[in-house]
Amino acid sequence: MTRSSANWSVKPGGYDALHCERNIWPSDSPHGIPSLLPQSFDLPPDLRLLPYRSRLDRLDPTRDCCHFYLDDYRFESTWTRLDIGARHVSGYFATLSPDFSLYPDWPLAAQVWNTYRSRWLGRFWQQGGLRVIPTVNWSDARSFAFCFDGIPTGQLLSIGTADCRRAHVRRRFDAGLAALLERLQPRALIVYGRLLPPQRRLIDRTACQLLEIAPAWERLRDLHR
Repeated sequence: MTRSSANWSVKPGGYDALHCERNIWPSDSPHGIPSLLPQSFDLPPDLRLLPYRSRLDRLDPTRDCCHFYLDDYRFESTWTRLDIGARHVSGYFATLSPDFSLYPDWPLAAQVWNTYRSRWLGRFWQQGGLRVIPTVNWSDARSFAFCFDGIPTGQLLSIGTADCRRAHVRRRFDAGLAALLERLQPRALIVYGRLLPPQRRLIDRTACQLLEIAPAWERLRDLHR
């Protein structure tokens, strides 16, 4: 064994930070965004969405679903520490895929990368036998070229609402919602947040079942009224 080969007999911890050595999943995307496997399962009637890193000893694995509608830094460990992230989400009935942020003023390369990471982790967790609900995110119309890649049609999906009090944000959100319904034709949509009546009517015109779940801060506000 040469000296250089001995140095590589044990790989450093950051050797495969992109996870390309570990797995390159099958993809139909021109960007190589992994394709998720179709999954079909019924949601429990008393479904709860709980944030990533909720206490496992307080979970009900028959109805609790892990969500990532949080600041990105709170779940970056799902990517940097794969085994720890997978072990945590395996404690739930199902898990959403991570909601890595996409912003219109970000470079498209960064937006594609965050979409890639979300799908990669979703496929990784599926390979581990977990129920995975794809989270769909978009920024502006440019992101429609990649933000739906890797998601089979006719699936159970999830989205988070935007702050539609600002007209330009509402226009972007409405355009993305319409594109999602047309391209992915979801059978059901879990919405974290509150939709506006026109947005609900848009969904009602499809065969998609709608499930709106109030954010935790809204539920706490209502309790203290």
